[in-house]
Amino acid sequence: MNRRDHLLATAPRVAAWPHHQEHLIVDWSSSQPLRREELPADPRVRLVRMEGETRWSLCRAYNFAFARARGDRLLKLDADAWPTAAFAPGDPSLDEPLCAFGSGPEGRKGQFLIDHALLEAVGGFNELLVGYGFDDKDLLARLHHWGGRQAAALPQAWLGVIPHSDAERAELGAGRGGLAASQGLAAMRATRLANRLVAAHCPWGPHTPRSRYLEERPGVWRLEAGSRPEPPAAVAAELEHVRRMTFWGYFLAIPEVFLEVLPFSLFPPARGGRWEVRGWHRLWWHTGRRLLALPVALLVAGRQGLVAGGRPEEGQRTAGPR
Repeated sequence: MNRRDHLLATAPRVAAWPHHQEHLIVDWSSSQPLRREELPADPRVRLVRMEGETRWSLCRAYNFAFARARGDRLLKLDADAWPTAAFAPGDPSLDEPLCAFGSGPEGRKGQFLIDHALLEAVGGFNELLVGYGFDDKDLLARLHHWGGRQAAALPQAWLGVIPHSDAERAELGAGRGGLAASQGLAAMRATRLANRLVAAHCPWGPHTPRSRYLEERPGVWRLEAGSRPEPPAAVAAELEHVRRMTFWGYFLAIPEVFLEVLPFSLFPPARGGRWEVRGWHRLWWHTGRRLLALPVALLVAGRQGLVAGGRPEEGQRTAGPR
């Protein structure tokens, strides 16, 4: 969703990889729809479009793709990733049934190679999880519990990725400085913690009802009304509270004990996945938040000075007990 630049950069690299039979790309209601002519002239490319979605949903989008993939083995790749020439899917180190997740930095851990039947046996991604974070850990735990499989590791050299910031992952755009990066990290922390809670409250499995979709015309789909899974009302209220406290607490460096007593309207929950950061929030981030960070910076500097002062100079022997 709205990751055009990344996708157009990685799609030719996927097309150059000789080991796949189909490259299925899901355009999850991007504001500027992807066009087939923008993608490589590779007959294996199949582009489908989801209409009517107002926010990115990793778990629902990938489950939708898994259900429409034609292969017995699936290589799940984000828009910023591709398999390198070193990626050898026939490597004997990959056990049967096949289940291997990426390893290394810059988002490689979110990519995986898996038997389609094994993924279906555990129910795919948990569609109650929203935003970013914990979706892969939840899936790994269920693969171990339901599927009896401990995932292998895809070598770091097998996957290439385009490095990008937390602000871009949170759909805040790039190049907006420290405030956008802080907001993006706060949003990711909020959803990551809430997703841990919902996974504990509402375990997902192979028989859990998933979202259903209707094909409006060839290659264009839409969610069937009322089919999207939702947590129970009490759990949803707790999740909203956790997200709100985590986001504003991290973004503005205001402890929860104060957020609890300050007016609710000053720190509202996210609406449609978007946090309403107002002018005075930005002013506090640039002033009050930085003032609060000064004592911490002084403590860090003092600790570093003590550590440096306690080290013997080079060539000086430390006296031991006599």
